[in-house]
Amino acid sequence: MRIVVCGTKGGSGKSTIAGLLALAFADSGHSIAVKDSDPQKTLETWLTNLPDREVRHRAGWFYLGDEQEPEYHISDYPPASPDALLGMIGGEWDLLLVPCRPAVADTWSIRSWIEKLGAHNGRVRIVMNAMDNSANCQPKNLAVLMEGITAKRTKTTLSRRACYTQAMTLGWRALDEKARSEVLSLALELNSIK
Repeated sequence: MRIVVCGTKGGSGKSTIAGLLALAFADSGHSIAVKDSDPQKTLETWLTNLPDREVRHRAGWFYLGDEQEPEYHISDYPPASPDALLGMIGGEWDLLLVPCRPAVADTWSIRSWIEKLGAHNGRVRIVMNAMDNSANCQPKNLAVLMEGITAKRTKTTLSRRACYTQAMTLGWRALDEKARSEVLSLALELNSIK
């Protein structure tokens, strides 16, 4: 499965979600290939500094798991305009994952992106990220924020958790039980889309 994580706005959690999914799939025994196309190279830096985990690098891809053909290819792209993103990612993907925080600016930024995807909409999922107890995260208000956005949302949402950021230095072990459960739930949900 080829998963592209991208969006039009920075700070939505693209690199964090791409890295967490890679760790979740790898820890579930799958072989993973990860590509960081963002000039900031957050994901690349994360993967090359993971403690207690072998990560191989070859031809722009980072490999987690055994040497067999990767079951999952996860690509992280920088924030860009919808047209620029379409040019960067091309058509070689099975699932496009768009992180979105429960904020007005975030939902505004993904509207035009989702519209541009048009016919690809069935292969797009929005994952709500950085969810908390604020008013915007309440179902009624979230429905208003997401009104008119046609792509499906994942059933799994990711909460605002400090341990997700700590996973960049400590790896999977930085996650508490609830955080692991969220990430594994998201990985399982994406796997079922195949």
